[in-house]
Amino acid sequence: MTTSPVLPPLPTTVSITEVAVADDVALRVLRTGTGTPIVMLPGWTCSADFFVHQLTGLADRFDVIAVDPRGQGGSSRPLTGNTFTQRGHDLAALVDALDLDRFVLLGWSFGVLDALSYIRSHGTDRIERLVLVDETPKVPADPDDASEWGEAPLTHDGIVGLQRAVLDDRLGFWTAYAGYMIGDEDASSPDVARVVELGMQTPEHVAVATVMDGATSDYSSEATAASAAVPTLFLAREDWASDAGAWVAAKMPDAEFDTIPLHMGFATHPDAFNARVARFLA
Repeated sequence: MTTSPVLPPLPTTVSITEVAVADDVALRVLRTGTGTPIVMLPGWTCSADFFVHQLTGLADRFDVIAVDPRGQGGSSRPLTGNTFTQRGHDLAALVDALDLDRFVLLGWSFGVLDALSYIRSHGTDRIERLVLVDETPKVPADPDDASEWGEAPLTHDGIVGLQRAVLDDRLGFWTAYAGYMIGDEDASSPDVARVVELGMQTPEHVAVATVMDGATSDYSSEATAASAAVPTLFLAREDWASDAGAWVAAKMPDAEFDTIPLHMGFATHPDAFNARVARFLA
C-alpha cells in the first residue's frame, strides 16, 4: 500500500464488514462512530477508503458509514448489473440490512448518481438530509444551451472523448485525473499514486460500464424533487462554481450551495469540509 498524507490508512477504529444486498453480491462497508447515520458513496471506480478523513473527523458526532458500490473497492464484482439503477437498488437493500430507519445520504462525484438513483426508485422518506458533492445531476450537457451545466458537452471532444480516453488508456486517464482531483501535477507523488492504486482496483468491465452509464445519465428531476423534499447541501469545486451555482439556483432553489477547493476537497482540506458538513447537519 502506498503511503499518502491525502489518503492515509484506515484507523483501527473503523470496522470493515461485507453486507449481502443481492444474489452473489456483497458490499464492503466501513463504519465507525455513533449518532445520526451518514451513508457516504464514493465516485467512479473509487472505494470507501477515499472518505478516511470523514471516518476519523466526523465519528465523534455521527455514525459514519462509507460504502464500496457494486464492482468497486472490495465489493463483489459481477459481470452484470453494473449500472446506477441497480446500484440504487443495492443501496436500498443495504439500508434495510443495516436497519437504518433514517439517515443522511452523501454522494461524491459519480456517487451523486448512486444517491439520486436510490431516490428515483425508493424516494426520500428515509433520508434525513442530502449532501451532493461536486457532480452534475445531468452529466451530458447540450453544447447549444448556455444554461446547462454538465460534466462534458455532447460532442466528440466532450462525452465521446471522455469515453474514448477510458477505453483506450484507462490508467493514463486516471493518473492525469487523480492529479487534477487533488491539485498535484506530479504523477509520481505518493498522493497521486495512492488515488491511482485505489481507483485501479475496479476491474475493466465495471469501469467501462459505469462510465458509459454515468456519462449519459440525467438525474436532474430527482435532484430538484429531493431538494424540495429534504434539506439539501450542494458542494461544488471552485473552478466550475459559477456554472454550478447558477444551475443549483435554477434547478434546486431550496438547496444550500457552497464550494470546496478541489474535486477531492474532502481529502485535501478535510477539516474545512467536515466542519461545513457538520454545520449543515446540525
